[in-house]
Amino acid sequence: MHAMRRTRDWTKGSAVMTVVGAALLLSAPSAAAQSSACKSATTASRIGAQVAVSALATGLEYQSMVRGSTWRMADESAPMTIVADPSSHLHAFGSYHLARTAVLATCADRASRVNAAWKSAGVSLAIGTMKEVADGYYNGFSPIDLGVDAVGAGYAVAQAYFPVLEKITPSFSVAPRAFLNRRGPRGALVDYANQTVWLSANVNDLLPTRAANAWPLPIRLSVGRRAFGGATPSEYVVGLDLDAERLPGNNPAWVRVKSILRSVRLPGPALVMSGNGTKAFGLYW
Repeated sequence: MHAMRRTRDWTKGSAVMTVVGAALLLSAPSAAAQSSACKSATTASRIGAQVAVSALATGLEYQSMVRGSTWRMADESAPMTIVADPSSHLHAFGSYHLARTAVLATCADRASRVNAAWKSAGVSLAIGTMKEVADGYYNGFSPIDLGVDAVGAGYAVAQAYFPVLEKITPSFSVAPRAFLNRRGPRGALVDYANQTVWLSANVNDLLPTRAANAWPLPIRLSVGRRAFGGATPSEYVVGLDLDAERLPGNNPAWVRVKSILRSVRLPGPALVMSGNGTKAFGLYW
């Protein structure tokens, strides 16, 4: 979905994060999606919201670019460098959450979930493909970008086949200091040095019953990577955090907020490993 050129461009970062934010909002439970029939369901407004937000993100990205006179492929001579770039992490993260929202299963049987997951992933990848086709007139059509999209959407499909993967959620965090630069929240969107992408596991749900009793129900174990881009070595992080969905309260608005926060890695203790050694933090963002 995003262009080949990997830089800390403010406009591009805003575009990627706009899609991510919209995906999180759309991923919250929707009462309108419920039905007594075991089938997949969606609405035109739901699909339209995804397309509209993606179009907005594309417009933000193209503001600082010059449209070429001919369509072209992107120069991807260093594919692993592209995949390792921090913007790719966000790209897969957004694609995953879009693939979780477009088409919903209206009941919990496996066939319904799998059918809905494939349709939803198809919507996510269709949006990504349209974006890449448009990119052909700017930074070039990027098969690697589509591959990163497929990884994110593919994980959403895998969760339908293997429900245990529902206990391992892609999540995201931003350190508060990212908001203190002169660009404020907009600058934080592309401050990769203060962003971490995680896989957060609900350990209590994954352990055998006897062992689960020893692990607090709302505590997750998260593994993350903070990629700085360029030649700066990445940081790898292992830490504990709180699963927001396990917080008390049944008010519908609060349930929706909790569902969104489930995809945010809340601050907690962590071990950070990098080329400079291992450090412990009592509160890691």
